[in-house]
Amino acid sequence: MIGCDNMGDENGSIVDNLDLRYMQIDISLQTGASLPGVELLESFSYSEFINLIEKNDDGIICYMKFEFENAESLTKKYTTMKILEIKSQTKNSAFVKASMSGPISKMFIGTDDVWWVYPTHLSSKGMTLTIRGTGFALRKIRDDFSQLMGNGFSVKIGAESLHSPEFVDMLPGKQRIVLDKAIEMGYYSRPRGCTQRDIAEVMNLKQATVSEHLQSAEAKIINSIGN
Repeated sequence: MIGCDNMGDENGSIVDNLDLRYMQIDISLQTGASLPGVELLESFSYSEFINLIEKNDDGIICYMKFEFENAESLTKKYTTMKILEIKSQTKNSAFVKASMSGPISKMFIGTDDVWWVYPTHLSSKGMTLTIRGTGFALRKIRDDFSQLMGNGFSVKIGAESLHSPEFVDMLPGKQRIVLDKAIEMGYYSRPRGCTQRDIAEVMNLKQATVSEHLQSAEAKIINSIGN
């Protein structure tokens, strides 16, 4: 069993010295229809991961927030999720401690240096999973997703990953300059701090040019993680 509650506090100096990156995976409802966790949408309009507590042989234990119309949703039995404790509850939402044992959760059991972070959630728009970890661990998780879902998911890279010298050095000059400005202006922040049009105006470029440079840069970085 791997405890994770105080990982940032107790091991902060170790974590800070690692080459940690962010990767975000988006899965549409159509693509993820075969995953058992989709059953949660029958009871909860919104399921949000809050914090990892520990990993075990069955999956992960974590704090979750659920939104619902009927509080009876909290007492139902689910294939890959079990509510262990209700920490607080209102008429239409609850903060709970839960065990998650689906195929996506189990991807993280044997990989210590990668974990879920905010924002990670499931709604009628699909599933967004934000992951932080070392480059090696992220490549492994991406390979696991490919085996589970083929090409039925999209990958984005977080702002902290884009700062990595390893990635910056692989980009042509113009792409690197536009990417640096996008990061500086908060384009990759959560929530997004600017639009491509804003970047274009500041750099005196066409929006289409900014879009082309950013898409090319992102594609190079994403492909490098997959190799």
